[in-house]
Amino acid sequence: MTAQTDDQLMARVRAGDQRAFDALYERHRTAVFSFLVRLAGDHHQAEDLLQETFVRVYRARDRYEPSAQFRSWLFTIARRLVVDHARRQHIAWDSRPEALEAASGPERAEHAAEATELRVQLERAIEGLPAGQREIVLLSRVAGMRTDEIADVVGSTPGAVRVALHRALRRLATALGVRAHDGTT
Repeated sequence: MTAQTDDQLMARVRAGDQRAFDALYERHRTAVFSFLVRLAGDHHQAEDLLQETFVRVYRARDRYEPSAQFRSWLFTIARRLVVDHARRQHIAWDSRPEALEAASGPERAEHAAEATELRVQLERAIEGLPAGQREIVLLSRVAGMRTDEIADVVGSTPGAVRVALHRALRRLATALGVRAHDGTT
């Protein structure tokens, strides 16, 4: 079943195939969860939002249009759930708590401790980005989406997404004290 495309699996889901739905869930849950936990800022909330995302996918299975990118549709649902949750909780989009708690186990090797610190610094730097840039970085780097897919999710153009991503990555590089690579050689 893993050789089937998302559209093929969705066609089977529409026909009532639970195994096809399970395959879609297994294929996308890690990326969606990573996106949600970083955007919502809370592991437990992200777990709830992940489940709700896939519940909505299932409920909307008959309205899914194969002409759309499944991943774009899926991440749009996840994004809207985070925004709706923030509104219900009266949380300002940029005033959420830390996205991830620093994982620091005792007696780690020195390189592991350095990697953990760098990860924490990166998470903090990502948290410091404006909401729109943070979202685009997460969709690009965590979810692995292309600029056209991100544009579909955030309701923008691929060009605007590329500009926002470029600015966000430069901002992250500055925050981390590294020289930004502009992609030219």
